[in-house]
Amino acid sequence: MRKLLIATTNEGKVKEMKQFLNDLPFELIALHDLDVIPMPPEETGETLEQNAMLKARYYATETGMLAIADDGGLFIDALDGWPGIKSARSFTGGQAAQDEKMLQALRDIPEENRSASFQISIAVHDSGEETTFTSSAMLQGEITLSRVAHGDLQWGYNSIFYVPELQKTYGEMTIVEKNAISHRGKALIKVKRYLQNQFRGKHFVVPIAFIVQDGLLLINKRNDPHNPHYHGIWEFPGGGVEMGETVEESLVKECREETGYDVAIVEQLSGPFVKSFTYDTGDCQFYIVPYVCKIVGGSLNPSQDEVLETSWKSFDDVLTLQKFPGDTEIMECVRSKFKKIVSEHSL
Repeated sequence: MRKLLIATTNEGKVKEMKQFLNDLPFELIALHDLDVIPMPPEETGETLEQNAMLKARYYATETGMLAIADDGGLFIDALDGWPGIKSARSFTGGQAAQDEKMLQALRDIPEENRSASFQISIAVHDSGEETTFTSSAMLQGEITLSRVAHGDLQWGYNSIFYVPELQKTYGEMTIVEKNAISHRGKALIKVKRYLQNQFRGKHFVVPIAFIVQDGLLLINKRNDPHNPHYHGIWEFPGGGVEMGETVEESLVKECREETGYDVAIVEQLSGPFVKSFTYDTGDCQFYIVPYVCKIVGGSLNPSQDEVLETSWKSFDDVLTLQKFPGDTEIMECVRSKFKKIVSEHSL
């Protein structure tokens, strides 16, 4: 399982992120889990997003892991957005002391003018692919007149940031409540969808054509130079079903694009057959659906982008070729039915 590094020394943030992301296919790692913890980078960005990207890129590069980092701040309207990006560095001392100093800075601001927002940017960096995804969000609230010193989330000005919708401060909420409404939760849901799309196992329906003419099968040699493992192997015409297509429509289209022939589907052989593969970018599962097809039009005109050469071969000869993993086993499974269909339809 791939590791995802939660790149923050703030244990409160670690708990919230782990709770939010724990159903993803990653091993969630905190900085304190590392044998050697990299020295924190200097936060030189002029925006929250720049600092989040800086930290995610730094920790991903230092550890070789996929890394997630954030930068957030409290923006107080009556103070022209101060402390904003400098929130974590505005005051010294423990969190209770920092809360009191913040309240002191607002001592002359009446209750009706104490509106504020928590804002955040989160970045995920993949050093292997050199890609960065960012997500930003905010939540409007109010600064309390005094510190609410109870609850489990007493960090990061949580005890003085009041959310009218729940009639609680951040500090009084449970992690589940806070993640459901907070600025971090709003940004994390977009991060979660990105991670699901990029790294969760993907499923593909792939119809393939056993195109028969005069008892022989049409087989293509794959042109795929950027994937050397599959370049030059033999494969049946076909491809993944696109959104809005039926399996049969997809197969007819792919045959025309790859070979130049118009084909008609005679009969589904069997299946689907399930093949699973693990790549650097994640797991994939393919549902292979083989069909016997016949040529009804067109002429041989292989796609140069996809096909190095084509050949007509007997079923037994195709069995001996180097093909995609699992294709030989599929052929063995459908051998009897294939020969029966070919005989019944005089192909």
